[in-house]
Amino acid sequence: MSLIMEGRNLLSSKLKVVANIPFNISTDVVKQLLPMGDMFSEVVLLLQEEAALRLVDPSLRSSEYRPINIFVNFYSDPEYKFKVPRTNFFPQPKATVVAFRLKQALDYPRVSSTKSFFSMVNSAFNGKRKMLRKTLQHICPPTEIEAALSEVGFQTTSRPEELALEDFVKLHNLISKP
Repeated sequence: MSLIMEGRNLLSSKLKVVANIPFNISTDVVKQLLPMGDMFSEVVLLLQEEAALRLVDPSLRSSEYRPINIFVNFYSDPEYKFKVPRTNFFPQPKATVVAFRLKQALDYPRVSSTKSFFSMVNSAFNGKRKMLRKTLQHICPPTEIEAALSEVGFQTTSRPEELALEDFVKLHNLISKP
């Protein structure tokens, strides 16, 4: 990864990443590559089907909806492509493998700081099934969080799995300190 960072200034056009990586490091690889949108136009990965589906098509209000879904959708337009037959691998994996594409988003959502935004998103999802006014109270008082939730169009008892990316962006912009 450091070699890529050093060669960043030598690029005349954006690269495409196509990789078959170990399933257990896929989230970390995605977290490293997507913020480098100035270098990569898209990332195509082979992943275990269930992991790819969680990244590409998370459902609001489901237990599968996590901070990584917000991260992926912040930086890219994810797309499930196709299944890859097990017979194409040696040794053959036990899991079903699929190809999916993360095409860099043309415009990222406007937040004052991506670091504080993702910190807020991660905090929101800490503590399973907790209300946002509780999980975000270290950022600002619960009354400010409740007011911001109301302004965004949510109940004061809302939980993180109820908010889409756009809702988190609005909430962050209302409660973040300059």
